[in-house]
Amino acid sequence: MTYIIVFIISYFIGTISGSYIIGKVFLNKDIRNYGSGNAGTTNAMRVLGKKAGVLTFLIDFLKGVFVTFIINKFFGNNYVPLGILGAVIGHDFPFYMNFKGGKGVATTLGALALYNLPLTFICYLFWVFGTIISKIVSLGSILFFLSIIFVYHIFSDISFNNVIIIDIISIIGIIRHKDNIKRLFNGTENKIGGKK
Repeated sequence: MTYIIVFIISYFIGTISGSYIIGKVFLNKDIRNYGSGNAGTTNAMRVLGKKAGVLTFLIDFLKGVFVTFIINKFFGNNYVPLGILGAVIGHDFPFYMNFKGGKGVATTLGALALYNLPLTFICYLFWVFGTIISKIVSLGSILFFLSIIFVYHIFSDISFNNVIIIDIISIIGIIRHKDNIKRLFNGTENKIGGKK
């Protein structure tokens, strides 16, 4: 029963969409109807502007931090990975947005940063350098999720079940980038400043 409660609480926190709220409340725009149609930081920055994009990232990042904090405080550290999974699913598939949300990068980063900062920082570096070198945000994000799988498998001391949950979180993130992956293979994925 505890697992269900943790997942539900985390899911609803995860559904708080920074780009959707900023777009609808302040700019009268539904982010899903513009650009790539994704309710995440990259599309928010392209469609709503840099300030809105940064604010979107902060909201999504901080809700990840909040989930880790709340679940750890009231249920214990062992339940945190499940909470992160719930938050990411809530972010990616929010019920009030017809299950059309973001890709979970900022939320995953925020949640894992509080859960295990040293390991997550390593993964963050993969994201940053992957993006800087390739100038493709999506490639950096994919490398971020891939690095989580390897880094947490090799260096973490958490239970096997929780490692598997973190794997699932990462795999969901990679799957959410499936269209980007297709464009990367086709050589049509836009670099920073593009429209994809």
